[in-house]
Amino acid sequence: MTAEIIYEHPLSEKIRTYLRIEHLLSQLSAFSPSAEHPQQLSFFTTLFALLDALERNDIRPDLLKDVERCESQLVQWSSHPSVSDKKLQRLLQQALRLQTELIRSGKLIGQLKEDKFLAPLRQRFALPGGCCFFDMPQLQYWLNLPELEQQQQKSAWLAQVQLAQQAVDFVLGFIRERGQFNDVHTDSGFYQQNAEQFELLRIKYALNCCSFPTVSGNRYRYAIRFMQLSEDASRSACADAVSFQLACC
Repeated sequence: MTAEIIYEHPLSEKIRTYLRIEHLLSQLSAFSPSAEHPQQLSFFTTLFALLDALERNDIRPDLLKDVERCESQLVQWSSHPSVSDKKLQRLLQQALRLQTELIRSGKLIGQLKEDKFLAPLRQRFALPGGCCFFDMPQLQYWLNLPELEQQQQKSAWLAQVQLAQQAVDFVLGFIRERGQFNDVHTDSGFYQQNAEQFELLRIKYALNCCSFPTVSGNRYRYAIRFMQLSEDASRSACADAVSFQLACC
């Protein structure tokens, strides 16, 4: 079976931020509690990058509006005979719960910004080459605690961003479900089309096509060009025919 890659490209800054948050959360969940110290330091680097993203004042209002928009669409779909009523009710309940919790929540990062252990570390991690134990003896001590104790602390930190994770997963999942993959064939590795106010492009292509897609555009129009890696590790446009699948969401 030929290996396939799904490349996603956001058509708005808001969706770009959602994808970045999703990526950071995925990285955090993948860290092993038994990893060596350098890998453990990467956990904190990723956590602080997530806090930087979630601290933006527009994230919570945008998520609330998008969850409300998803709910409205679900209500419209409720009259469609081919829509699963059981799945629809589950999604509607999830949308209502997320709206309630987003309204009640003052922050998407809980108390992590004021955490007495994380706050001074965050300042040091922001400095170039600042992750040295002579500046952070408390981190060196923490990294030598039993794995179970470390994992319990990490779980407590991640629990404070759980609402953000659930809201982002819900909105992105809803957006992805809106688009169906369709076959596209290009003679020269180039394709362009009107976006019709889509928010996300998903491009599925085979690894053996020996090229990769790059996208430029916005919510009104986009262009896809397949590129190849040259021997000097630079990029060059693919001039060959390329077939791929495209979902506009």
